[in-house]
Amino acid sequence: MKKLLPLAAIFIIWANTALGIGLQPIQPEREIEIFPNPVTEGRLTISSNDEIFSIKIMNITGKTVFSEEYESGMKSMVVELDKLEKGIYLVRLGFSDEATHTSKIMV
Repeated sequence: MKKLLPLAAIFIIWANTALGIGLQPIQPEREIEIFPNPVTEGRLTISSNDEIFSIKIMNITGKTVFSEEYESGMKSMVVELDKLEKGIYLVRLGFSDEATHTSKIMV
Protein backbone atom coordinates (compact mmCIF):
# COMPACT_ATOMS: atom_id res chain seq x y z
CA MET A 1 0.00 0.00 0.00
CA LYS A 2 1.33 3.43 -0.94
CA LYS A 3 1.78 6.01 1.76
CA LEU A 4 0.06 9.28 1.00
CA LEU A 5 1.20 12.65 2.20
CA PRO A 6 -1.24 14.43 4.44
CA LEU A 7 -3.06 17.27 2.72
CA ALA A 8 -1.31 19.87 4.90
CA ALA A 9 2.13 18.63 3.77
CA ILE A 10 1.09 18.79 0.13
CA PHE A 11 -0.15 22.36 0.61
CA ILE A 12 3.14 23.43 2.29
CA ILE A 13 5.22 21.92 -0.53
CA TRP A 14 3.02 23.57 -3.16
CA ALA A 15 3.10 26.97 -1.39
CA ASN A 16 6.89 26.90 -1.01
CA THR A 17 7.31 26.03 -4.68
CA ALA A 18 4.82 28.66 -5.86
CA LEU A 19 6.43 31.37 -3.74
CA GLY A 20 9.98 30.30 -4.56
CA ILE A 21 10.81 29.69 -0.91
CA GLY A 22 13.87 27.59 -0.43
CA LEU A 23 14.71 27.43 -4.13
CA GLN A 24 17.31 30.17 -4.23
CA PRO A 25 19.69 31.44 -1.58
CA ILE A 26 18.94 34.96 -0.44
CA GLN A 27 21.38 37.36 -2.06
CA PRO A 28 22.19 40.75 -0.58
CA GLU A 29 20.84 43.52 -2.76
CA ARG A 30 23.34 44.78 -5.32
CA GLU A 31 24.07 48.48 -5.03
CA ILE A 32 25.07 50.02 -8.36
CA GLU A 33 25.93 53.65 -9.11
CA ILE A 34 26.39 54.96 -12.64
CA PHE A 35 27.09 58.69 -12.81
CA PRO A 36 26.98 61.40 -13.99
CA ASN A 37 23.92 60.87 -16.09
CA PRO A 38 23.81 62.62 -18.49
CA VAL A 39 27.53 62.02 -19.02
CA THR A 40 29.59 65.20 -18.76
CA GLU A 41 33.21 65.74 -19.73
CA GLY A 42 33.30 62.34 -21.47
CA ARG A 43 33.70 60.27 -18.29
CA LEU A 44 31.29 57.77 -16.77
CA THR A 45 31.91 56.41 -13.27
CA ILE A 46 30.55 52.97 -12.40
CA SER A 47 30.65 51.47 -8.93
CA SER A 48 29.05 48.52 -7.17
CA ASN A 49 29.21 46.77 -3.82
CA ASP A 50 29.78 43.56 -5.83
CA GLU A 51 32.63 42.85 -8.25
CA ILE A 52 31.91 43.74 -11.88
CA PHE A 53 33.49 41.39 -14.43
CA SER A 54 32.34 43.01 -17.66
CA ILE A 55 31.01 46.28 -19.04
CA LYS A 56 29.31 46.66 -22.39
CA ILE A 57 27.93 49.94 -23.73
CA MET A 58 25.55 49.81 -26.68
CA ASN A 59 23.91 52.52 -28.73
CA ILE A 60 20.14 52.61 -29.12
CA THR A 61 20.31 50.31 -32.18
CA GLY A 62 22.15 47.64 -30.17
CA LYS A 63 25.61 48.17 -31.66
CA THR A 64 28.39 47.71 -29.08
CA VAL A 65 30.43 50.90 -28.80
CA PHE A 66 32.49 49.88 -25.75
CA SER A 67 33.26 46.48 -24.25
CA GLU A 68 35.66 45.50 -21.48
CA GLU A 69 36.13 42.31 -19.44
CA TYR A 70 38.06 41.96 -16.20
CA GLU A 71 39.68 38.69 -15.03
CA SER A 72 39.46 39.78 -11.42
CA GLY A 73 36.37 41.81 -10.71
CA MET A 74 36.42 45.54 -10.16
CA LYS A 75 34.15 47.43 -7.78
CA SER A 76 34.73 50.86 -9.30
CA MET A 77 35.95 52.19 -12.63
CA VAL A 78 35.88 55.24 -14.89
CA VAL A 79 35.01 54.73 -18.56
CA GLU A 80 36.15 57.31 -21.11
CA LEU A 81 33.29 58.07 -23.50
CA ASP A 82 34.51 61.35 -24.99
CA LYS A 83 34.44 59.97 -28.56
CA LEU A 84 30.74 58.97 -28.45
CA GLU A 85 28.13 60.97 -30.29
CA LYS A 86 25.37 62.56 -28.25
CA GLY A 87 22.49 60.18 -27.69
CA ILE A 88 21.02 57.44 -25.52
CA TYR A 89 23.10 54.37 -24.65
CA LEU A 90 22.63 51.19 -22.62
CA VAL A 91 25.24 50.12 -20.05
CA ARG A 92 25.24 46.39 -19.28
CA LEU A 93 27.27 45.17 -16.30
CA GLY A 94 28.16 41.49 -15.83
CA PHE A 95 28.77 39.90 -12.44
CA SER A 96 30.45 36.66 -11.30
CA ASP A 97 27.12 34.88 -10.75
CA GLU A 98 26.29 35.51 -14.44
CA ALA A 99 23.69 38.11 -13.43
CA THR A 100 23.56 41.31 -15.46
CA HIS A 101 22.33 44.81 -14.78
CA THR A 102 21.37 47.21 -17.57
CA SER A 103 20.96 50.98 -17.21
CA LYS A 104 20.19 53.76 -19.66
CA ILE A 105 22.55 56.73 -19.92
CA MET A 106 22.59 59.91 -21.99
CA VAL A 107 25.73 61.38 -23.51
